[in-house]
Amino acid sequence: MNTYIANKEELQSTITKAVQDAISDLVPALVRKATAKEFLTKEELQELTGWSSRSIQNLRDTRAIPFSQHGRKILYPYTGIMQFLKENNIKPIQ
Repeated sequence: MNTYIANKEELQSTITKAVQDAISDLVPALVRKATAKEFLTKEELQELTGWSSRSIQNLRDTRAIPFSQHGRKILYPYTGIMQFLKENNIKPIQ
């Protein structure tokens, strides 16, 4: 096994690159999670997914997506919608 001892500049450069890579990978996900609402309205769900009002109603009627209802007010849990999208992700043919 060979051992390599880096000088101060190489070590600092390596650490800086590793920190930058970690930040660029983690920060967008953390910001998305911190700013995401726990529940979405139909309008917010349409904006997020691009689904039509009728498509959302059909998914709800067939119980394909999770939702909460109190009276006429219907809300969609953000994490449940994200889970639905992940479960229905179709991988491309390679």
